[in-house]
Amino acid sequence: MFFRLLMLIGLCFSLSACVATAIVGGGAAVGSAIHDDRSVGQHIDDVTIASKIDALLIAEKNMPSRWVSVEVIENVVWLTGYLPSQNHINRAIYICRSVKGVREVKSELNIGSPSTGSLFSDSWITTKIKTAFLDDKIVSGFSIHVETVNGKVYLQGIVNQSVERHRAKDIARKVKGVTAVVDLLQVRSLR
Repeated sequence: MFFRLLMLIGLCFSLSACVATAIVGGGAAVGSAIHDDRSVGQHIDDVTIASKIDALLIAEKNMPSRWVSVEVIENVVWLTGYLPSQNHINRAIYICRSVKGVREVKSELNIGSPSTGSLFSDSWITTKIKTAFLDDKIVSGFSIHVETVNGKVYLQGIVNQSVERHRAKDIARKVKGVTAVVDLLQVRSLR
């Protein structure tokens, strides 16, 4: 467990944000496709939408999107992180809505920018939670996306049952530095 934790921290600090996001995000996409209830087609649609939004935010003039995280689940876009002003947030939401296939946009964006200490603390919290998920017998570390902003943890994804959802929230709450847990998880629907 300790070795995996060190590797994740090293990866976060040794790679630029964009490269790390692409590597970790790509790995998570493969892992979550195996472990969640979305069809392969839906999963590909979600990843495609997220990639288009990321590209549009990066290409947008005067849009400092490096502190914005985009997660798409069943065509619903979740934005977390920071932008400098409400105008920037409104523009980011507008850009998301302009992407074909987006059903809804939900923003948890904060105005401002994170401090260096906050970035380190948030990365540490996320790493601790993801490591705990990977070591847990109930929770799938692959199907739950974890994002931390100022100690506030966002859990997103599709889980197999309510027990997994509750266990994930309990694990996240117990990590030192967590100020709140926002449950955006969906329980797999029975078919």
